[in-house]
Amino acid sequence: MAHIEESLQNYLNKIAREQKYVNPEITIEEISSGGANYTSKLYTAVVREAGKEDLHLFAKVAVLGESMREVLPNMYTTEQYMYTTLAKWYERMEQESGVKEEDRLLFCKFYGFDPSLYREILVLENLLPQGYGPHDRFHSIDWPYAVAAVRDLAKMHALSFAFAKKYPEEFEKTVKILTSVWDNDVMKSTMQRNVDTALNVVSPEHKDALARFLDKTLELTLEEMTGPVGSRTVIIHRDYRGNNLLHRRREDGTVDIKIVDLQTLQGGSPVTDLIYFIFTGSDEKFRAQYFDKLLDHYYTELSAAMKRLQLNPDEVFSRADFDYEMKEKLPFGLTLAVFTLPVVTVEMENAPQVDESLDISKFNVEKTSDLYAERLNGVVNDYVKWGILK
Repeated sequence: MAHIEESLQNYLNKIAREQKYVNPEITIEEISSGGANYTSKLYTAVVREAGKEDLHLFAKVAVLGESMREVLPNMYTTEQYMYTTLAKWYERMEQESGVKEEDRLLFCKFYGFDPSLYREILVLENLLPQGYGPHDRFHSIDWPYAVAAVRDLAKMHALSFAFAKKYPEEFEKTVKILTSVWDNDVMKSTMQRNVDTALNVVSPEHKDALARFLDKTLELTLEEMTGPVGSRTVIIHRDYRGNNLLHRRREDGTVDIKIVDLQTLQGGSPVTDLIYFIFTGSDEKFRAQYFDKLLDHYYTELSAAMKRLQLNPDEVFSRADFDYEMKEKLPFGLTLAVFTLPVVTVEMENAPQVDESLDISKFNVEKTSDLYAERLNGVVNDYVKWGILK
């Protein structure tokens, strides 16, 4: 632990010098993700110097051991690429199209990346002093939060569509850069443990149907689950859930969103991000009231964002295209729930320990919560109702 903080201190000194602090005082504090992060130690830092405004920073330091590095070999490099390259393309297209400031997709300010192996460090602005914070994973998303999160997701996807249309060579190069290869044998063995956990808590009347569904799922790769339908690829987040979004609520009840944790970007189907957001963050009650409404909201926002970028939605990704893709990809939501809900709902004291000993097998939580059983059974009920699980 000491060598991690020493490396961080040295790197923050470098950033302070770059930001024209001559003799700063830097205070660092480790913060907890509350059981929501399994690859990094998280820190906040404040750079102070007389006569200058305090600089509030947020840092992630990789703590992956050899086992996890086989699965995640390039820690933070995708995220660095997003902040230093892809975000600049997106900003350029917004400027070229005259997109108003309030309609743009705004990311955190990026301060730097130290790629030194075994102590990679990524530093961003700290949004906590500005009133932003993570979603409480133990509570279902509500409508105002969902509206804001899906609005920004639609903006991100529209920018990807515009990138592919206006700069096709750069787009293809970016998709290749963002391509990651997962060890499917490792993923399947991990998934099988999650299957066993799910079958232990699912209602008896649905157990056989879920087992049959998951047997077929294990034949698919992650890329097949999240990949595009046909040739329509966009750059997706691929982990679009409340723990990877920061938000603040305004006095009028509206919500501001900042998308973070951009290390999982990859080419895929845009609807898989939407499915990810819904099934990792909502309960059965929310979906009963808002599922169809949220799909409508996404496409309305996507269409509007594409028009602001001078695209014709009917040519690029029509409502009929969206509805077809949702139908094709919707089974992914049930698979996702089985794989992610144990981690999303785990009590902090039962969460995997974040250190060099962590490997992918630990993502199968040994002691799941009552909330996990409730959430999973809610998802299963929906898939029975929709005729997908039978």
